[in-house]
Amino acid sequence: MTTPPPPAPSPPAPAPDGAGRPAPGTPTVLLNAQYLPASHDWRTTRGRADSPFRAETFLRAAQQAEAAGFHAFFQADFSGVNRAGLRAGPPLTVFEPFQLAALIATATTRIAVMPTVSTLHTHPFGFARSLASLDRISRGRAWVNVVSSFRPGTAIGMRRDVSSGQRHAQTEEFVGLARRLWSSWPPAANLPDPAGDRFVREDLITEVEHQGAFYTQSGPLDMGPYSAAFPFTLQATSSLAGLRLAAATADAVFAGTPTLGSAKALRRILRREVVAAGRPADSVALLPGSYLHLHGGHEEAGRLAEQRRAAHGPVGRAAVDTLRNRYPGLRLDGASPADPLPPGALSPDPDEVFAEFGSRYLPLWDLARTPGRSVGEFAAEVLALSEHARFSGTPERVGDDMRRWYEEGGVDGFQTILGNDFDALCERVVPRLIGNGAVL
Repeated sequence: MTTPPPPAPSPPAPAPDGAGRPAPGTPTVLLNAQYLPASHDWRTTRGRADSPFRAETFLRAAQQAEAAGFHAFFQADFSGVNRAGLRAGPPLTVFEPFQLAALIATATTRIAVMPTVSTLHTHPFGFARSLASLDRISRGRAWVNVVSSFRPGTAIGMRRDVSSGQRHAQTEEFVGLARRLWSSWPPAANLPDPAGDRFVREDLITEVEHQGAFYTQSGPLDMGPYSAAFPFTLQATSSLAGLRLAAATADAVFAGTPTLGSAKALRRILRREVVAAGRPADSVALLPGSYLHLHGGHEEAGRLAEQRRAAHGPVGRAAVDTLRNRYPGLRLDGASPADPLPPGALSPDPDEVFAEFGSRYLPLWDLARTPGRSVGEFAAEVLALSEHARFSGTPERVGDDMRRWYEEGGVDGFQTILGNDFDALCERVVPRLIGNGAVL
């Protein structure tokens, strides 16, 4: 007796438009891949157990983050070798980001995977190809961080020097061409057509011809993405020109906003630029970085705050001199540490401050708004700031503080970059956010 052949599998359905993206109005929370290995002291046995040289470290972190409710697992990428950084702690890049993202995608079911691509070191065709493959492996959970690397000419094996004045134009062309390639092979083309005797509907694959200032492309993408929509795209920026580029081409902006006031100002400016680019104001999210120090109570909090103040060193005249060197746009000529902070040290208009100096100066604008500070006190406060928002306290307190930044309109979410106690982050901070309706 002959066994009948098994029924043919159903053809894959095209992925829904925008697969893998947060629901509209839902704040976004990203876990930086470095958080887990950097959250322990590498000099200890426990710290070495979370080695950045083992893929299992990142698989475990991604699975734990997925269970906690994070939206995406993010991996930064840096070109070149930072020897001083390697002596001090775990390297920022051990695994090629797209390869690690694919591995994590096979070990998770919901969390998005977000590798980083450098527009200086990659051609849009190769990038679109890798991203389409990751999108299919993850079944629509591919996101991407697009950067124009700040170390041109290092560790890339080819010469591609683009001046700083051309970076934004080059990135705009890169992203635009990648999007055209992505849409050249729509998911509907992968639906078999038995009546027409076609496994792939090649008639739906469109040609791409491009001759630009930076790139040349002839032909469509040669593999079909899983999703119809181009993946959720993050861009880091600190300038008005960069913000305008992100407003036109990205889904989210990554920036340093160490104070709530500076975050509110930057988010307002971002929304204005998004509208100017012809898009809805809330279509591009502000996702600043965050550093977390989780501990037991008030006594430890006071001790840590004192340690931070001491670690930032200079006070008095030395602090003022350091401030002038670091922020030459401040108008402090002739001011001594005991003098009141001059009202003209910085423009009171955050739009003017950002347009002239970028987001680095917005925290200074925010601190300068509080009256009664001396120049020395202002210098000490500025120098004590981190590049990104710093939250310290019990996990519950940190969760409440981060939620407050969202509820007060400062952010659309966070990227958790560095901190301690990864377990508490996943088990107590993020659930606190979820329970109050601020994250999911």
